[in-house]
Amino acid sequence: MEKAVQPTLTRPEWFQPVPGGPGHYVPALQSLTGELAALSHASDQTWAHLTPLIQLRGPKTPRRTAFRQEVVKNWVRKVAEAVGQRPFFLDTLRLATAHATATNDGECPLLSVIYAAARRRQLAFVPVLKLNGPSTGVGLIRDAALADGRGVALRYRLLSLALPGGRTPEAVIKEKLAAVEVDFAGSDLLVDLGFLSEDAEVHAEDIAQSVDELVAVGEWRSVVLLGTSMPSSLGGGVVQEGSIGRLPRREWDLWAALRGSAMVRLPTFGDYAIQHPDPPLEGDESGPGQRANIRYTTDEVTLIPRAVGAVVQEGREQYRELCCQIVEQPEYAGPDFTWGDRLIADCAYGVDEPGWQSHWRGAGTSHHLRHVVEELGRSIT
Repeated sequence: MEKAVQPTLTRPEWFQPVPGGPGHYVPALQSLTGELAALSHASDQTWAHLTPLIQLRGPKTPRRTAFRQEVVKNWVRKVAEAVGQRPFFLDTLRLATAHATATNDGECPLLSVIYAAARRRQLAFVPVLKLNGPSTGVGLIRDAALADGRGVALRYRLLSLALPGGRTPEAVIKEKLAAVEVDFAGSDLLVDLGFLSEDAEVHAEDIAQSVDELVAVGEWRSVVLLGTSMPSSLGGGVVQEGSIGRLPRREWDLWAALRGSAMVRLPTFGDYAIQHPDPPLEGDESGPGQRANIRYTTDEVTLIPRAVGAVVQEGREQYRELCCQIVEQPEYAGPDFTWGDRLIADCAYGVDEPGWQSHWRGAGTSHHLRHVVEELGRSIT
């Protein structure tokens, strides 16, 4: 491991990962090939209004042995190739922050190896502190905040967080920030709604009140509202095989309703792009039985053409037909809109061979990022 980094003289409140105003966007993305490719191909114009929350995604099967340092460094390298020197929030999924990682200096906690690798690449990352996260990672996040001077982002799962008996959100938040030695001026509040089920009773006035209460706790550097209506599976009648589904974007509708309310501080819009928040775990139904699909964002819905039969049996040629269906839709933005739109057009018209699902996850994410940025721009004019 590298030598300890001395605390920077730069105070975290001088670093602004999310500019003020309602026109910025925070997509929560996983460190998947397709999603990182979408970031790497995003235009400078899109990046000017974008600060991603990147979640390093661990293996589906729980790891029982130490990670190798080179493996972890490779995860960070891929992120670096996607974001360059731009600011981003850094979190983990399916990874125990204290999991042993074998380095030249012996075994070290995984999170410290991640931060060290990011620091060597001079990445402008803001560590994410989960309000209900394990205490084992708090000290490592504190060390990173002190060393790098970019503060922390506190992730607050509003709809699912169970506070200890008798504790208030204000007390728990202040205790967490004190533990990492960062004040509110150097802290971003990520209010995470997670998956907004169609059956869930989520009303804009209730969210507005809850966010206002959290905002009142302190002078946060930025406030972001995350959520998605993308389910974990398209089966079970969500989108019929051989059809084009139209899933309402409830997270966008909710934020638009908040924009018209009298909130103390309108949060920055965030979502999970075209993915469900939680990756599958061991034993979940996914993989070989998956049906080919492409997800294409429009102003009000996500268009999802879905093929018939398991993709491993029917082959990737299914994706060509799905691309043809998208380019025939009036909402198709045209091949010059984004890198992802070009992939869809080239596949539909036989210019390129169809890729597998990760390829189309990248195409859909690419389109989604620019679509949301432009949608936000229209909403404030």
